[in-house]
Amino acid sequence: MQDFPAWVSQYIGLLFKEGGRDRGGLDCYGLLRLVINEQFGGSVPLYEGIAYRPGEDRNLLAHLMDERLRHWEPIPQGLEQPGDGILLRVMGRPIHVGIVVAPGWMIHIEKDSDSIAERFGPESRWKQRLLGFYRHAT
Repeated sequence: MQDFPAWVSQYIGLLFKEGGRDRGGLDCYGLLRLVINEQFGGSVPLYEGIAYRPGEDRNLLAHLMDERLRHWEPIPQGLEQPGDGILLRVMGRPIHVGIVVAPGWMIHIEKDSDSIAERFGPESRWKQRLLGFYRHAT
């Protein structure tokens, strides 16, 4: 088992809530925002209206992570570090994010699951879904 920084434990087991932006319930973007703002001195905006709902033809998380918005800088794979966001594909779409917490590990939250630490590297279920790493411009 990986040794994580001590702060990681306070983000494990948080409840999922669609569109959630606080410790009472979070979606994946809400968790990303909470961790970056609390642990890395970021100022990630709230973006309350970005919750993904099945059937919608929007890739809002992909647009938020897009370097053209000048809030996120793409980071080459292998140079990611704790606090970087990870953009992941789910259902063939770039609609899920996690946060790097240690080499090869992220924390994230999904519907019907509390927040967890999980591998994102070659031995993981995410290996074919990983689209990129991004660092928020604070």
